Amino acid sequence: MSRITVDTSALKQHNNIRPSRQTNPIIYGYFPHKTYNEIAIARVNRTLCVLLGILIFVSLVSYYFVTSSEMTLNKIGKETIKLNNENVELQNKLDNMQSYDNVDQVVRKNNLLNTAQQVIEVPAAVASNVNSKTANVRDVKDSYKWSMGY
Repeated sequence: MSRITVDTSALKQHNNIRPSRQTNPIIYGYFPHKTYNEIAIARVNRTLCVLLGILIFVSLVSYYFVTSSEMTLNKIGKETIKLNNENVELQNKLDNMQSYDNVDQVVRKNNLLNTAQQVIEVPAAVASNVNSKTANVRDVKDSYKWSMGY
């Protein structure tokens, strides 16, 4: 503890006009003496702490945007894979249909099959070995349904 005292006895000897105002100090306490370097270091530390806080906040915001963008990219990637798989299936179907079309064109070009000039409808005939009493009408119809394309 530093104590501030003022010695007024020397003043009384040189100048009797000024009376002694105070012999005891007014302020008591511990008053640390900070140097200019300590004050400058404290200001730099405070500035660096504020900058660090700002950088942490900016990094948190950028992390949020990066994760949301990554989630969006993952979603788009899954949709792309799904569309690619559908495209492969459709491409296989198209290739199959084109192969049938190619075969049909080659057959037409080379005249391998003779096409009918006229279509004649013929009523269906029931087999002669089936007994009409025991046969069910439905069984008879099912036996020749395949020949008409049903």
